[in-house]
Amino acid sequence: MAVCGVDDELLGRGVTYAPPLPVQGSVDVDLPVEILWQRFCEVERWAEWNRCFQRTWVRGGAPLQAGSELVLVFRPIKPWLGYRLPGPVQVVEVEPERRVTWEADTMGFHARHSYLFEKLDERRCRFGSFEVAEGPAFRATRAFWVAHFDFVCRESLAGARSLGTAAAQAG
Repeated sequence: MAVCGVDDELLGRGVTYAPPLPVQGSVDVDLPVEILWQRFCEVERWAEWNRCFQRTWVRGGAPLQAGSELVLVFRPIKPWLGYRLPGPVQVVEVEPERRVTWEADTMGFHARHSYLFEKLDERRCRFGSFEVAEGPAFRATRAFWVAHFDFVCRESLAGARSLGTAAAQAG
């Protein structure tokens, strides 16, 4: 299945995975792709529109680019769970207005996540999320990680849609 016109093989490059992976989805957003991309590049503001994040930033204040390290602090998948999940990740691909991909690689856990952008017309775009993982630490805690990836995908798509709704209401 392609997400925002990009196929699974390209998105999952370098990661061996099997169902229920990949966790993926997309949503149409009532914003020009250029505007959604501008908002997305404000990494420190992701938590304002994407409820899966408590806090996010690019280490060292660098721009969002390949080679940057992002620090992502995730909210729990259920509000009554007390944990916060910090995750430093390495940005491996940035194609403006098309794709941002990062990888997490630590202690037997390797994950690859892409956010995708597709221009539909001058006023609308599609936003997608794609995630795969592998490794012994992933396999040992697979149920948790699949639930986490579902949460990230669901909240990311809802958040992107809300940016379009807010812009339409602001008129």
